[in-house]
Amino acid sequence: EVPTNAYIKDLNNDLLPYEGDWKATWGNKIFFVQFKRIKKYLDHKENNPYYKDVLIGKFKVLDNTGNVLFNNTNLPDNDTKIEGTRFFTIPNKRYSLFYFDNDICGMTGDIYISFLNGNLNQLNWKFIDTTDIITSSC
Repeated sequence: EVPTNAYIKDLNNDLLPYEGDWKATWGNKIFFVQFKRIKKYLDHKENNPYYKDVLIGKFKVLDNTGNVLFNNTNLPDNDTKIEGTRFFTIPNKRYSLFYFDNDICGMTGDIYISFLNGNLNQLNWKFIDTTDIITSSC
């Protein structure tokens, strides 16, 4: 139970190491992901809105020749396609995010990020597609 208009603040700066720009190569594509911590107003529970520090994500995808295949890095922070939810600690510490993209046929998914080393400079990313329905137009 969270009191109305409460603020769940990241007092220990647990989100701080994830903030910033990350780069990955997958197949013949290069991915750039930007994570940023924001204070989000959550009003999904009727008559019980509250604030919470979460990570949001924006990303850009290039092919191996540098052509932009997808780019949503210019979206306002309140319209991002990736939004954090919470930390899990079992079996290891990882942060959970949700992906929802109306621009790509309503694609949804769960994202889990964690660090591969103690230097906190290599990020492990796991995406689980949870899209239920894809129409023929997609």
